[in-house]
Amino acid sequence: MDLQYTLEQYALQLKNVPRTLVAVAGVVQKIMKTLYDVHFPDAENHRPGPNPDCSDSDILTVGWLLEYIGADSEHSGYLRLKAELKTIFPSLPERSRFNRRRRNLSGASEVLRWALRQHVPQTDVYIVDSFPIPICDFKRAKASKSDLKWADASGTLATYSTSATKNLGKFLGFRGSLITTVQGVPVDFAIASADRDDREVLPMLCQRDHYPIILADRGYISEQLQRELLETENTCLLPTLRRNQKQQYAEAFRKLQVSLRRRIETTLNQLTDQFGVARVRARTHCGFQTRMSHKLGASLLGVFLNQCLGRPLMKLKDLVLA
Repeated sequence: MDLQYTLEQYALQLKNVPRTLVAVAGVVQKIMKTLYDVHFPDAENHRPGPNPDCSDSDILTVGWLLEYIGADSEHSGYLRLKAELKTIFPSLPERSRFNRRRRNLSGASEVLRWALRQHVPQTDVYIVDSFPIPICDFKRAKASKSDLKWADASGTLATYSTSATKNLGKFLGFRGSLITTVQGVPVDFAIASADRDDREVLPMLCQRDHYPIILADRGYISEQLQRELLETENTCLLPTLRRNQKQQYAEAFRKLQVSLRRRIETTLNQLTDQFGVARVRARTHCGFQTRMSHKLGASLLGVFLNQCLGRPLMKLKDLVLA
């Protein structure tokens, strides 16, 4: 049976019923199990020792739901899900074991996020923007003992930077880069040190998938970068131009570009307010990357459910009526 059809039939179970947390969680569980079985067939049976009472797909489901409900405290959020969804997930482990397992499944979470991306609307035009992710402000940075101040295997570490647009001033932390469709659907992200130039991160994002046209702000202005992306990735980068540049876009295109770019700003506000993408609640790089993957995966799952239910794609907050 066609995978797209199967996933849509699960989502349509929410069509004419109240979208309570229990109802949505039951549908999400079926979607995640289907995707997990397709991409990791019989994975648990290939490991040494007995199979756990709580399956891998259920761990990922609860991890994504935990980010979707937007609980500021992971502890209270996990206790809520464990209590309210006891009939759906009767064998959830205690929280520390749950966290260890979901960190071990971070790679699987990324595979499922990319798989789910194939089932949401595709476009030829994308938008890129960056946002600050502080772990603490400047006056507390020196005293901070966070492990994030030291580089992990990828070389990423929390560094100093400033953000005039978010009224943060100088901070210690990271900078996230986000790519969305023109409808605002978040399709990919990257985390880099806060002092790293956005123009260095974009080529790495473009290597993961093909983006025919990317709209960007003034921070991405670079003729060299535009040439490289066009030659190596067949990507046309169109940043917002400064008014004193000799070559300018046509007035009609400039107005269209400004209008389209507002969509990613709205998406970033949604991801910040509901999913907390600008807050660091992890102690290690692995935990940080895992939670970011779950946040973006959960938002993409909400888009897929909205698409199947005929709702606006990015109307995510009231998808769960609880």
